[in-house]
Amino acid sequence: MTAGLPAPSWCILLILFVCITPIAAWHDPNTNQFRDWYPQYGHIFEALKQQHCMTEYQNYLTGNRTAFNRDILGGGGPNTVLTQPVIQCILDKTSDYVKNGMTAAQVLLGVMPTVLSVMGPSTEEMSMLANVARRPLLALMLAAGSPSVYFSRAFEYHQPDHILADHKARLRQWRPKKWYSKLLISLAQYTIAMATIANIASLNWEIGVKSICTLWTNRIFGPTIWAVLGLLVHILGTIGLRLRIRGWRGPEDQVREAVEKVKSTRAAKPNGTFHVGATLWSAWEWVAGIPQRLCHLLATEFRPSASDGLAVGIFTFKESKLFLVAAWVGSMATVLHIIFGTLIFASTIFVGVEDALSIVGRYMASVAICRIILMYELAGIREALPEDLKETEWDAVVDVPTPALSDGSGDLSIPIKQRVTVVSSQV
Repeated sequence: MTAGLPAPSWCILLILFVCITPIAAWHDPNTNQFRDWYPQYGHIFEALKQQHCMTEYQNYLTGNRTAFNRDILGGGGPNTVLTQPVIQCILDKTSDYVKNGMTAAQVLLGVMPTVLSVMGPSTEEMSMLANVARRPLLALMLAAGSPSVYFSRAFEYHQPDHILADHKARLRQWRPKKWYSKLLISLAQYTIAMATIANIASLNWEIGVKSICTLWTNRIFGPTIWAVLGLLVHILGTIGLRLRIRGWRGPEDQVREAVEKVKSTRAAKPNGTFHVGATLWSAWEWVAGIPQRLCHLLATEFRPSASDGLAVGIFTFKESKLFLVAAWVGSMATVLHIIFGTLIFASTIFVGVEDALSIVGRYMASVAICRIILMYELAGIREALPEDLKETEWDAVVDVPTPALSDGSGDLSIPIKQRVTVVSSQV
């Protein structure tokens, strides 16, 4: 029985339902379209269907694609043999005034994925919540509730430690000390994140059944696939950034000990690569340590990053070839996700401008709320991160040959040594 499941378990089930439903429904015949409509022009489409298109609609309800001939010249195909006649019939009877309104709505919906990507969290920020704040469940929920992925420039990424850079003018974050304050904040975060997931899931379903995507006229889960792909891009980015950074959160003495341990290990193996248990532990030791790591995650998952009494430490590794590949793949995946979303929503018909504004508003609300929660967590990480626990692998003192400077007598033989910080390149 699921009645007694805690809230995080309900969230995991909801995320799995959102992810699995499109895959399971791919081969099932769909007869859920043309029943409900968006309100602005819905009464018009329903009247046209009832008065002129009942024969085509009754054929559609059979779900038998092999029993009817295809309208090849009208754009019908093997998978649209049932939906194309209904769509064509309704559009033939629709006035140009209504069609112009639907065109304007398509333009608005088409630019929506790009607008949401500007508002949405980046994969680096989401990775900080999962890898440094040690709250992967909350990060997963926020990624599911915010299907957009921030995109700045192709093949460009930020230094992980720069995301947590602080400045003197920044507003200080309130750090709850009482256990019930921490619990209430955490419960509020999970509850709000679950509400955004429910909003996105219900909105994707409504778009599928109340409108038609001309890319897949016989399917209702185009927006759901777009949302799931956004979740996968966030997961890919989080895994990719794990190749560059390791984070700890807990009592300050334990965090310092963990940071020093990694520093000494990297100093002993300067050319090694940290990840997947290949250099620090054997594969068996890594697997055997999973229960202990899960216990550590449980100790931090339900405590806000701003919680008083917990320190944060990070260690940033040098770039590796595997990281560069992951960063490039993640960058291309973000671009393709925006393009796919634009294609899905710009090909949506039977939606008016007022309906499109409602759709965009609901998506923006979920993205903005998830962004606010994420920013609160990142601010808490900054408050709990002492400067001496922000360690990097590439700081070094090197001698840089520079032109000699004159001492005023014409002699140019005075060399100068410079101390430079070797920084990681941005591709």
